[in-house]
Amino acid sequence: MSSSVVQLDVLLEILPDDVLIDFLSMCGMSFHDEACGKGRPVDHCSLSAAIERASFPVRQCVERNLREIALLADDAGLEALRAVCTRHPGRVNPLHLPGAAAQCALWMYLRHRDLFDEAVRTRGVHQPHAELLPLDSLRQPLPLPDAIIVDRVRLYEATLLDEVTGGEIAVKAPVCDPTVSVLDLLNTWMPTDNPMRQNRFRVVAAKLGVDFLPEQGQTTGRSVTLALKRRGGSNLADLDPDTRAQMEAWLAHWRLTSCRSSRAASSLSTTI
Repeated sequence: MSSSVVQLDVLLEILPDDVLIDFLSMCGMSFHDEACGKGRPVDHCSLSAAIERASFPVRQCVERNLREIALLADDAGLEALRAVCTRHPGRVNPLHLPGAAAQCALWMYLRHRDLFDEAVRTRGVHQPHAELLPLDSLRQPLPLPDAIIVDRVRLYEATLLDEVTGGEIAVKAPVCDPTVSVLDLLNTWMPTDNPMRQNRFRVVAAKLGVDFLPEQGQTTGRSVTLALKRRGGSNLADLDPDTRAQMEAWLAHWRLTSCRSSRAASSLSTTI
């Protein structure tokens, strides 16, 4: 069964009340202009429609958190939550853990996240995680490779996760000026609140533009776009073999590869 089906099943088991609205608001959804706003009668159809209308980062946040809630959204999960609450008397009123497993999992996820995480460990389940790709190097300008064929390396798109609220923001550099990067944009418009300088924000996705100098007899050079995601995944497979090997070597130099990829790249001869 796909993860999206599991998430839909979990959502349908949760009462569409203020707790669910709080959860969706935490993910970045706004209900001020929605017919299903907080404090008004809501139903699963209107909430599902609101989720579909939300931006892609918000939908991703909803799906990611629902996957975690689904770990304890059954009878075995409810028993794990109750066992943890027993070990921490006074934290949770037993009346808050009735027979609705998914509802209880959501409530504990929002109100007592530390107990929720302990219950996940107690049950012995976890989400399968892809090998994480470190993207923190992108907080600073990347040095040009030691190769005379490269004219410019620019970060022109970045997605940052607010680890406090769970929301995500996407920043794009202007298309009209190829010399301006995301870092330049943030330094200009957010000199004091720059998310790239705050530990609460984590870079989870990025796009790099690598511009090459024109080859002999040509007036313009070619450009290569690298799309990277923290939870694995890139567009390296779409590149021709020579360009891919070149990009992999440079990504390793910039510390933008996983440990496994770095070990493989260390055996490559590079021009860096």
